Amino acid sequence: MLIHEAFNETLKRYKISGRALAQEAQASESLVSQFRHGKKGVTDDMLDSLLEAMQQLAPGSRKYFCSLLAGEPIRLSVSEGEFKDISEDEIPELLIAIARRWRAGDNEVVQVT
Repeated sequence: MLIHEAFNETLKRYKISGRALAQEAQASESLVSQFRHGKKGVTDDMLDSLLEAMQQLAPGSRKYFCSLLAGEPIRLSVSEGEFKDISEDEIPELLIAIARRWRAGDNEVVQVT
């Protein structure tokens, strides 16, 4: 997969608009649009800025982008079947833990209390 394809796929998956990304990265909307559609390349520094902005807007998006480039899609470490025995009372607690993890980003450990 080409870099601009992985970039565009990541923006779509995480529902990041080109406008929001451009504002966060302090780049022009035109540059973001041209890059995501493969019409223009970006420097290493600009790509770094775009990926940092992407990560700020949607934690986990940079990791997903890199997984696409590596050709190794991110897989869940648990299967859906492992949740079949969770009670209805435990579901809200699990969802809160997931939300906390999502907000914390890629590298922080979240404890459930």
